[in-house]
Amino acid sequence: MINGKSVIAIIPARGGSKGLPGKNIKELCGKPLIAWSIEAGLGSKYIDEVMVTTDSEEIARIAREFGAFVPFMRPAELASDIATSFDVIEHAILFYKNNLNKNFGYIVLLEPTSPQRDKEDIDKAIEQLLSNSQASAIVGICKTESQNPAFLVKKNSSSNTIVGYENHEMKILRRQDIGDVYFFEGSVYVSATDILLSRKTFYHERTLGYEVPKWKSLEIDDLEDFIMVEALMRHKGYNA
Repeated sequence: MINGKSVIAIIPARGGSKGLPGKNIKELCGKPLIAWSIEAGLGSKYIDEVMVTTDSEEIARIAREFGAFVPFMRPAELASDIATSFDVIEHAILFYKNNLNKNFGYIVLLEPTSPQRDKEDIDKAIEQLLSNSQASAIVGICKTESQNPAFLVKKNSSSNTIVGYENHEMKILRRQDIGDVYFFEGSVYVSATDILLSRKTFYHERTLGYEVPKWKSLEIDDLEDFIMVEALMRHKGYNA
């Protein structure tokens, strides 16, 4: 709880994964992938409840073993490739309201695919959001390096020649000579519940950016991602 308002962490983890089958419960540095997000949420000093929404009995069992609450099995239509994160969050919030008579002032979305995020990241993001009276949401961002638009080109499909992206001049630039640009990464999302339900997104004109370093911005979507993230986490001392 913070400022008298309760906080729920929602961890979405469906059973089907085409990029890396079974990734949410695949062992990473000694524990299932989803466990890293559950433990980060449970370690937060502001989060009152950590819940997992899933369509998989196996994921639900493992989530409960690591201390998460799994109050329902997610309907099949919300475990498809076309279901959005907002659809899943809205379903969970309405379930709590209609079946458990619980309402939360803030929602924290923790994607299992960002295991490098820790309890300090969650708490700092919440604190940053609550310290700005003009903001109602905060999302993880990371500074671009090689993917800065100043370094990008487009290729002519017929001649194979290249041109600067969005009319940028093609020349070698030093990183210190270009402006900072950031990309959305998936480690943490926080929003006032009423605003999220009305806007149906974390991204709007009242959204802040919580900056994370490059190594924390990597998300696990396929085997190559998994190998890189695990190597980085072992190097940083993340072991069960």
